[in-house]
Amino acid sequence: MNKKILIGAVAGTVIFGGAAIVGASDENKNVEISAQQALQTALEKTEGFVQEVDLSYEDDENYYEIEIESNGKDYGFHIDAVTGEVLEQGKPDDVQNDNQIEDDQNNSNNNQYPNEPANLISFEEYNAITGQVNTDDLTFHLETDNQGNRIMFLVDEDGKKHYKTIFIKHTNHLKIIDLNGGGQIYDDRV
Repeated sequence: MNKKILIGAVAGTVIFGGAAIVGASDENKNVEISAQQALQTALEKTEGFVQEVDLSYEDDENYYEIEIESNGKDYGFHIDAVTGEVLEQGKPDDVQNDNQIEDDQNNSNNNQYPNEPANLISFEEYNAITGQVNTDDLTFHLETDNQGNRIMFLVDEDGKKHYKTIFIKHTNHLKIIDLNGGGQIYDDRV
């Protein structure tokens, strides 16, 4: 039995914006560390975007399953729910699966980047981004959009990423990073 604990955190500065962390329930008394403690253990091994934290109950063994995306790869961890020990650390898998590769190939002949949001101009941060960055020859690629944050890349027609935007929804805080050596170019509320 799995219990979904957390979705939507960015590591480095871990942000749990809007995501609920559910503690262990009374149905299982063999849980002594929290989801946050297990997540911290995994983040000590790999920084990145937290995709999922599940609490798994299997026979007498309870553990947190944690999936972190970092640099285009997925890292999986099993953290013992009693001791906090790393039981298993999976080797990184490419995030891009066969279906996504096929979709990318099918979309290579049109001008729309595969994950360009249709409602882009309704995003709270859109005007701030276009005020800071010349977006004429760039397309928005939606990487992550959950309760806590939205991450987008601005890419050229060849798919090269030029800017990364990170918008924290509950504080309306936006960061824009120039990926071509310019570093952070914007860090403020919108």
